[in-house]
Amino acid sequence: MKHDEIKVWDLVVRFFHWATVVLCVLNLFILEEGHRNHRYVGYILSGLLVIRIAWGFVGSHYAKFTQWFPTPARVTGYVQASMKGKHPYHAGHNPMGSLMIILLLTCLVGTAVTGILTNYENLFGDEVMEGIHEFFAKALQVAIFVHVVAVIAIDRLTHGDLIRAMISGKKRVPSGVDVVDR
Repeated sequence: MKHDEIKVWDLVVRFFHWATVVLCVLNLFILEEGHRNHRYVGYILSGLLVIRIAWGFVGSHYAKFTQWFPTPARVTGYVQASMKGKHPYHAGHNPMGSLMIILLLTCLVGTAVTGILTNYENLFGDEVMEGIHEFFAKALQVAIFVHVVAVIAIDRLTHGDLIRAMISGKKRVPSGVDVVDR
C-alpha cells in the first residue's frame, strides 16, 4: 500500500515526549520518592514543561495548542463520525487525543508543582502537599496507561503509525485517506 508522509511532530515536541517518558519512568517506578535524584528529575521535568507550554504558543503548526485544542464541536464531530464507522484521520492530534494531552499535561504540571511545594512544608503542613502530589502522580500513571492503550488502538484503526511518527516526526497517510487537519 502506498503512503504519503506528512511532517507533523517537530524536534521540540518529540524531545519533550521521549524525555518525559524517561523521566516519568524514573520518578514513578525507579527512584525513591523524596530523595535527591527524584527531586532533580522532577526539576528537569518542570523545566521541560515550561518549554513545552511556551512551545504550544509559539512553536510549529502541529505543536500549537490552537491547532489541536479540543473544542466541543471538534470532539462531538469526531465521536459522531467514529460511531458511524468513519474514523476521521488527523495529521496532528485527533480531538480525543487532544483531551488526553490536556489530561497528561495537567497531571504533569500538578505533579511538578506539588512536588516543588513539598519543600515548603512550613506553609502547607507536613503531609498536605505530599498527599496532593501523590494524587497527581497516581492520576498521571492512570493517564499514561490509557494513553498507551489508546495509541495502540488508534494505530490499528487508522494505520497512522503514531509511534513511528513520534520518533521520525512524519506520519504516514494511506492513499485515498482524507486528512482532517493537514
